[in-house]
Amino acid sequence: MISTRLMSLTALFVVGAIFIAACGSDDAEVVPTPVFEPTAAPEADTPVATSAPAEAAPEPTAAPAAATGDAGNGEIVFQGSCSGCHSTGANRVVGPGLSGIGTTAETRVAGSSADEYLTTSIVSPSSFVVEGFSPIMPGTFGDSLSEQEIADVVAYMVSLP
Repeated sequence: MISTRLMSLTALFVVGAIFIAACGSDDAEVVPTPVFEPTAAPEADTPVATSAPAEAAPEPTAAPAAATGDAGNGEIVFQGSCSGCHSTGANRVVGPGLSGIGTTAETRVAGSSADEYLTTSIVSPSSFVVEGFSPIMPGTFGDSLSEQEIADVVAYMVSLP
């Protein structure tokens, strides 16, 4: 039989490994600060060019539709990226079990759909931390998964019974 102390040490090791994996990247991209050069104002006696009569503004276009997820591909991505910490049942692994998450996610944030809530939870996991859990989910999935893969995982999670 495995002793309680050994089980505790193993759990501590697993949590530590996850923490190190989540915090270990120093590959932050440095974006230079833009420099704006002001232009001189026209002299008081310099004639100012007038523009042609304004034309009607073009009709606004609709925002691009969010990627439609493929639950079948989402299951494959989930198995490779998420199943180490989340079960598809009700049992807790490192993170919460995801049974019925599609229904639960709709009620988490007022005005947010299940897809929006789950997408934000994947891309920016510290935005929503389920009560009773520590904010240890890596925040790298927005960079390591494509928008389509994230949409696929969300479609898969919403389909979970």
